[in-house]
Amino acid sequence: MLLSMHPDPETSAQVKEQGYVELAKLKGNVGNQNYEVPADAADYRSVVIYCRPFKVVFSVAPLSEG
Repeated sequence: MLLSMHPDPETSAQVKEQGYVELAKLKGNVGNQNYEVPADAADYRSVVIYCRPFKVVFSVAPLSEG
């Protein structure tokens, strides 16, 4: 689970090019999950479920101010 500076990354390169931070490993694939978000995360623009070994973006959720 990553926070990405890119608003809607579709590729591994897009996730990495503008910067990202790893929140944690994905806890599972069923049900609700909660993750701690750093206080200085205001500049990140999306939450990304990303597979590092295969360099695949599985899902993206855009973040908005508010």
